[in-house]
Amino acid sequence: MRFLIPCLLLAACAAHAQTEVLPPVKTDLKRDKSVLPYARINELLTKLSKHGEGLFRMDFKVDAEKTKLSLPELRMVVRSDEADHPIRVEGDGRFDLPLLPEAEAKTADFATNAPKGQMAVRGTIELTIPPEQLTMAKVRQIMRVARTLREELLPWYLRWLFPRIEAVRVCSATPTWELEWRESGQLLGLPLPQAPGERDPEAKPGEKGRPCTLLTGQENWPDAARLLPPANSKLSVKL
Repeated sequence: MRFLIPCLLLAACAAHAQTEVLPPVKTDLKRDKSVLPYARINELLTKLSKHGEGLFRMDFKVDAEKTKLSLPELRMVVRSDEADHPIRVEGDGRFDLPLLPEAEAKTADFATNAPKGQMAVRGTIELTIPPEQLTMAKVRQIMRVARTLREELLPWYLRWLFPRIEAVRVCSATPTWELEWRESGQLLGLPLPQAPGERDPEAKPGEKGRPCTLLTGQENWPDAARLLPPANSKLSVKL
């Protein structure tokens, strides 16, 4: 998901002289209604929080290569008719968005000190589960909840922000994934194949990236089968 965010944020300032205190000076923020309305982002975050069973989160990151200001210079808020909600941008460009009451979100917009049209933000759907806690039961839960969210709970105008999930992807530097479970008192193990042509979502353009395997939940393995991930494995969703 990519969208551009509007311009102009000057913080209020107050100067203290020896004999008087000057009043704060504010510069009004100009709202750009061509930007994705914050109410829609807020609605998606609310649905994920309420119906996502704690499985999903949205990660937001400033695309530094497409943003004219450097990250230390960048200032951003969500402004509604009721309040300003400052956004803290981390050193790698990541940031969190506030979850607002529905009524307040209807009047909210982004505001920033970047020139109009010169800031880009990426939003990605991420899983909250660490790789070592992934089981086939959890894979099937992820697929079920994702399907219910997209097909039944999200209105049509939000579905492009939550694309259809096809599988849980596991990427690792070494392709030695294995499932393990007990059956009739015996401990069984099953190596997982590398998915041909599956691209590591964290690989930069031109990089080969790590090998990956896929789990769709349709596999004929028991719910109790648990992933034994190689070191530094990363879970993601294949869209």
